[in-house]
Order: sequence, then C-alpha cells, then structure tokens
Amino acid sequence: MTLADEIEEVEPEEVRLEEDGILGYNIYVCGEYASAIEGVPGSLEHLVVQMHWEGKGVGRTALRKYIELSRAEGCSVVTTNNDMHPAMTHILETECFEEQTDGGWEKEIQ
Repeated sequence: MTLADEIEEVEPEEVRLEEDGILGYNIYVCGEYASAIEGVPGSLEHLVVQMHWEGKGVGRTALRKYIELSRAEGCSVVTTNNDMHPAMTHILETECFEEQTDGGWEKEIQ
C-alpha cells in the first residue's frame, strides 16, 4: 500500500512545491513526490499529477500554491498555455481562470 492509497484527499499543509531548478517545481505530498509544474511564476506551462495521486486534490492544491508563489514573486497575472490536460479545464474554471482566444487560460491575482 502506498501513501496515495492511504490519503483520500490532501490537506493544503501536506502539499509542498519545491523548485527543481530546471523546468519549474516538483510537488510533494507528505514528502512523497506526487506531481510537477513546468513554468516560472506567472506562467504555468504544464501541471502533471502522478496517476496514483489523481482525484485527491493534488492538482488543485498545487495550482493554488503556485498562484500564491506567483503573487509573492510580484506577478499580477497567472497564464497557462493552450496545452493543458483536459482534466485541468474543470480546475481552471472553478479557480476563476478565464479561457483566452488562443486556448490558454489567465487569472488576475492582484
């Protein structure tokens, strides 16, 4: 049994973003690698969640932490490219991102 099997839904304090220095940020749940964000503050290129962590709130919690990190870095907007995984569409919509004409998403975070 893995840690992901034991957790039904993550708590925000269990999720940590750690800069990986190359592509963006690794995402850990209780110290276990769960996903990754490719991008720099204010510009999210990809958010990938490991299959055994899907449906546990990791993607949404990581996105919220990424928004806070972007705000702390002085960004007033977070954008995504148009290559977001279809499962992210619901999360982006419910986190008040607006779809752009190019297929990307944007959220003001002032």
